[in-house]
Amino acid sequence: MISLLRQPVSNLHLQLLGDFNDYNALAALAVAYAYNLDLDKAVESINSIKFIPGRMEIIDAEFKGSMFKVVIDYAHTPDSLEAVYRNLKPRAKKLICILGAAGGGRDKWKRPEFGKIAAKYCDEVILTNEDPYDENPAEILEQISAGFSQISSLKSRPPKYQKILDRREAIRQGLILAKDGDIVVITGKGSETSIAVAGGKKIPWSERAVVEEILSAAP
Repeated sequence: MISLLRQPVSNLHLQLLGDFNDYNALAALAVAYAYNLDLDKAVESINSIKFIPGRMEIIDAEFKGSMFKVVIDYAHTPDSLEAVYRNLKPRAKKLICILGAAGGGRDKWKRPEFGKIAAKYCDEVILTNEDPYDENPAEILEQISAGFSQISSLKSRPPKYQKILDRREAIRQGLILAKDGDIVVITGKGSETSIAVAGGKKIPWSERAVVEEILSAAP
């Protein structure tokens, strides 16, 4: 299979960011091969994908005189979060990470792991609400920040960080911090359309719409 895929893979030119998207593309081609589909058309189709909503979705931003990029990604596990940060870090003058974790008793062990990963890659971190459900949002952020102290000896101190429970305000502050060549990465929600809060309520939400609204309102 490798020899048969070599030619179409050489013509693969993804517009999607991240080495994990390369692996996903190769997996898709392997499936196409297994079902005896036209590999040239499969490569052409994959090459034509400009972005996937909420998956390393890039917004070219201009805010208060600075030019930078905003990346929206659904990453909500330690592995996916690290993959996003690892791919963005070399591309950023400064990596500004807006980060939260889901409540409702969901995988609490992940929270300090998120903090540990953020400490490894991020220059500045804004901890914020994600989907608290019936949990105390402030306690969730405290559990994430506990991971900052678990950084390896390769990094002598944790990143600059602040806690802003209001997710819209957290995004706005991230955009304010950004300067030319920086990347603001917002994880956890991706293309989801609501935030789950106490009492089973859901607040309508669009990560991209909020970013664009803040950018358009800038003087």
